[in-house]
Amino acid sequence: MTHYLPQTDNPVGSNVLLIDTRASVADLLACAEQRFQAAKNLLRCLSLMSGHSHDPHDMSAVCEASSLLLQQGCDVLGVLALREG
Repeated sequence: MTHYLPQTDNPVGSNVLLIDTRASVADLLACAEQRFQAAKNLLRCLSLMSGHSHDPHDMSAVCEASSLLLQQGCDVLGVLALREG
């Protein structure tokens, strides 16, 4: 495993966002948890939105941000799974 692993959601041909595969287990778990909690909060906001009172771009933005956060959290957990293997 390389020291830095690119995240799945990096733009094609660009590895800007990287995960430090040597980070402590506690740090990796804290990072993943932060992203899952943020995505959960965004989705809660989405569930409370009224489709008639908000710009349709708001819903799209919340969905995109939630998707990115969930993918980043999954990528970080994937580093822990690689360590186990």
